[in-house]
Amino acid sequence: MTLSKESQAFLENLRIYLFASNKKEEEVSELLEELEDHLYEAEQNGKSIVHIIGKSPKAYMREIEAEVEKDGRFWLIFVPLIMLNAFAYLIMNKAIADDRSYSLLALIGNPIVFIVTIFLLFSLYRFTAANKVSKKVTITLYLLMGIAPAVMFMGIMLTDLFIETPAITISPLMNTVVIIAACFVFIAAALYWKAWISVIVPSVLYIPQVILRYIDIAEESKLIIILSIIIVFSLSLIIWQLIQNKKDN
Repeated sequence: MTLSKESQAFLENLRIYLFASNKKEEEVSELLEELEDHLYEAEQNGKSIVHIIGKSPKAYMREIEAEVEKDGRFWLIFVPLIMLNAFAYLIMNKAIADDRSYSLLALIGNPIVFIVTIFLLFSLYRFTAANKVSKKVTITLYLLMGIAPAVMFMGIMLTDLFIETPAITISPLMNTVVIIAACFVFIAAALYWKAWISVIVPSVLYIPQVILRYIDIAEESKLIIILSIIIVFSLSLIIWQLIQNKKDN
């Protein structure tokens, strides 16, 4: 079954729109399969996509959105897991370096930034999927989306540096617990998303740091080794992705 590029683009945008609207994946898949059949039949009879969805794709998407049931797992599992995964990255460096002092501003502010970022990102998904937006505008919006959380995190860091805020210091035992908990979060994310990259990336980032702590070499050499590992790993991922794309094509 081969659809026109316009129909394929609409189906993909509808999938993104419904995903960002917290709709059940099973119902979305069934709906898209049914809609794909209708579009194919219409095109075979010489009719355009307008015959099925009308003149306003955005209005049609809203109609479909109202028909599909919301997925309760989104807020109960998906969003908390994203937050925990991101938070695990933030605290792992401190824990491995045995920096056991945590600012209350950062502990409260960082999760808020995660939540705001998720809302902004999913709003952006809905907007670009439902509206005819040029590539330049889309790229600009996603660049701003990437910059926004970085600016917010930087604001928290700078505030913490220049304004004295309350902090808590945990024991060495609790520091070990933090490391173990972060590892469990990485594993849980990998199992939930069925993507072992969620375990591989932190392993590449943090295991060398742990090993190098017990090797007596200059700090500059340790930094060079860690950076080299990250660069090689990043290049390997890019090459692997290019090979996969070539196979798919």
